Amino acid sequence: MFSSLLNRPKHNYKVIDGIRAVAILWVIITHIWLFHSSIYPKTTQGIFDYSIFNWITRGDLSVDLLFVLSGFVIGTVLFKEFKDSNKINFKKFYLRRFFRLFPVYIFSILMGIYFLKGTRIDNFHIVWSNVLLINNYVTESFLPWTWSLAIEGQFYIIAPLVIAFILPLFKRKYLFFIILGIIPIGLTYHYSVNVFNFSIPFKHVFPDENWLHWFWNYYMLSHLRYGGLLAGIIAAYLNVYYKDNVLAAFKNKRANDFFIILSIVLFTLISNITLGQWTNVGNSIFHKLPAKIAVWYEVLHREVFIYVIAYLIMACIYSDSIFIRPLQRFLSLKFFYPIAQITYSAFLFHEIFMFWFFPKAAAFFLGSTLSDFQIIVLNGVLSIIVILTAATAMYLIIEQPFHRLRDTLTERK
Repeated sequence: MFSSLLNRPKHNYKVIDGIRAVAILWVIITHIWLFHSSIYPKTTQGIFDYSIFNWITRGDLSVDLLFVLSGFVIGTVLFKEFKDSNKINFKKFYLRRFFRLFPVYIFSILMGIYFLKGTRIDNFHIVWSNVLLINNYVTESFLPWTWSLAIEGQFYIIAPLVIAFILPLFKRKYLFFIILGIIPIGLTYHYSVNVFNFSIPFKHVFPDENWLHWFWNYYMLSHLRYGGLLAGIIAAYLNVYYKDNVLAAFKNKRANDFFIILSIVLFTLISNITLGQWTNVGNSIFHKLPAKIAVWYEVLHREVFIYVIAYLIMACIYSDSIFIRPLQRFLSLKFFYPIAQITYSAFLFHEIFMFWFFPKAAAFFLGSTLSDFQIIVLNGVLSIIVILTAATAMYLIIEQPFHRLRDTLTERK
């Protein structure tokens, strides 16, 4: 029962498991901070006094990180199949995605009915949008954090069709990828400047009306956020069709070292520059810069980040540079594999638990001798333990049996 949770298959890319585990931990830690911001605003705002912790406020980037992974993993599977047989078994692909996505998702929806009753996100009456995987376009939809799941679901539907029928129409494939890569940049600029006329840094206070408007009408829209999936798809295309060229490129030591260092620097900088999306920032580098620079940073930084991630994934797989080895070793730690396996369940469950638990914890600790900071840390540690434990149970009891059923059914196709 525990073998699939503990024993990594030989064909797995170890670094992919590591990145997936780091991403979900980043998501959870960010939400622990964010959800406490409305309960202990002074203490949570104090994080900006210590720039070393700014990465906690940029957990939104972890979703882009997961998008790149999905694009790379699913893209590699689809491209290999199409390269080998010049076709894609759509029935098999969609069946496998259905059994991967929906069983534990439906279970989470049922949990949400109970745990979220009476909260400000008790919107079960529009759960149909979740089932149809369009909830990122429906304001105040049920389980609002599953907007990213909607985008991934839409990707699963569209990607095989594009790879089988549209991409082959392009003699120069790079033009197709360039066009798709430019579209979200242009649309993000249009929304930021023409539609909403955003002032950067944002002056949001989670979850006030301004934040909600930004969240539902800008932050989660597929046509603005599919870039991460595209970056993963491009990396997968190179991985399948131009593997020898990729290997040759990574043997160019000087260029390889330069781009790895540049990618790590860009990753670190972008992960630590807050834009005030989640809470008002008292001090920001954008206060001292021309407004146009702030706008262009908002438009471009996420797109730069996803291609940096795509490059680092390829470097971790193919490069032997001294500058990538520490990252390879870290992401390949066996400790990360079980966490990677339960990532999906942890993602679905973690906000259900936080919405239910944090108000109760705040009431329990009211008048306590513990400081606000100590309460936040205590709640955080307990949350991580409960979330990972519950996710493990969900994986073993729901995900794993349906994975076996999926494998049995698709082997017959």
